[in-house]
Amino acid sequence: MLKSDYGRIIFIASEEAMMPSGQMPQYSVTKSMLLALSKSLSKLTIGTEVTVNTILPGPTLSEKVQQIIEGIYSDRDMTFAEKEKNFMMTNLPQSEIQRFIKPVEIGRLATFICSPSASAFKGSPIRMDGRMVPTIF
Repeated sequence: MLKSDYGRIIFIASEEAMMPSGQMPQYSVTKSMLLALSKSLSKLTIGTEVTVNTILPGPTLSEKVQQIIEGIYSDRDMTFAEKEKNFMMTNLPQSEIQRFIKPVEIGRLATFICSPSASAFKGSPIRMDGRMVPTIF
């Protein structure tokens, strides 16, 4: 990439990198490590069109997460949207979107970060957490 003066490296971390919940310390450590690795590698790309960034998604609706939510509310006659809303209000009230992030949304952001339009994003942690992490920026 450096020889051709163009490339995109994207790491996928998590809001756990910035705000560890304490429930999965090993997961939080690896996600925080990705931020440090991204910033370090980005410094090697100074003056080039190679970018290194990290996307920090919040709670994401993977197949496994959907199964867990369905299981929690298996005894209730509710749509999945109702189960999701109930789960978010009860367990993740700090989320401002009050729903899980869809994998396709993360994919769309990654597609943009790979595009020439995102050439100014270098060494950036790019939050897509539904405002789970209560900071000013």
